[in-house]
Amino acid sequence: MHVAVFGAGALGLVYGVRLAKRTNVQVTFIVRPARVGSKEPYAIESAWNDKRECIEEPQRAAVVPPDADIVLLCVGTEDLDALAGPLAESSAPIVVVTPMMPQDWERIRAVYGARVLAAFPTMSSYVRKSDGVVRYWLMPAPNLIDEPRPPIPALDELVRELNKAGVRTKLSLGVHESNPATTVAFIPIGMGLCVAGSADALIADENLCGLVARACREGGRLAHRVGNPEFYSALFPILASRWALGIWLNALPEEARFFAEDHFGRKIAVQHRVMIRQMIELATQKGLPHEAFDELATRLEAV
Repeated sequence: MHVAVFGAGALGLVYGVRLAKRTNVQVTFIVRPARVGSKEPYAIESAWNDKRECIEEPQRAAVVPPDADIVLLCVGTEDLDALAGPLAESSAPIVVVTPMMPQDWERIRAVYGARVLAAFPTMSSYVRKSDGVVRYWLMPAPNLIDEPRPPIPALDELVRELNKAGVRTKLSLGVHESNPATTVAFIPIGMGLCVAGSADALIADENLCGLVARACREGGRLAHRVGNPEFYSALFPILASRWALGIWLNALPEEARFFAEDHFGRKIAVQHRVMIRQMIELATQKGLPHEAFDELATRLEAV
């Protein structure tokens, strides 16, 4: 099997390196043209046990090879024009691993049709600045990928290979709906971290904590109008309360706390601003209240 991993960032490297090192899958990393000739290895390291795995000479390309059986799209779908060139020579199924709101799903399906499948990764990862190694956490819950009708043999094979690689994965119906439904229920917490700049600052700001909790309640109502959120999404308004934030954020291991602050507070600030506007648009379409979303959008614009 030949898998093209589109995007050699923190998420793409976990999938690609695990597949390359633990299975017989051929992996090609799709990178910017200027990076194709790079000789740098790719290394990942489990945050649970510090086990490191490394590809000394990763196979890089600027476009998806025509013989790739499947594409793991690990970059955002905001700029479809940027995807057109690298995907031009491939007709393989595209599994979108990065989060997609319903508006994103509609746009990319309008261009690439039924070959696009949504995924819901249950892992967290970041690039350690000191040495470029990707540190990651694999969670007990399996990664989910849209189950197509009719079945796609290459997708079934990908799921088998990911499980061989120790990345628990299964097919599930309606992932393109359950992913955004779950996301809108919890992402206000990440947005609050972005506005505050740190966990301590968020916990100390009573007004911001109240806003985050209200936004989670609005997100919970929106979730059930978008799709079927994961069962645990009902807990997010509780987890967003100030007293609960103080307990679980302070209980996080130092590295996990750093990831939460750095990822939500710095790395995806622009994505937050785009996503909150999409959430307001969806709430308006569904006739749902969005006053907290509106206020959070204003706070995010000031970051």
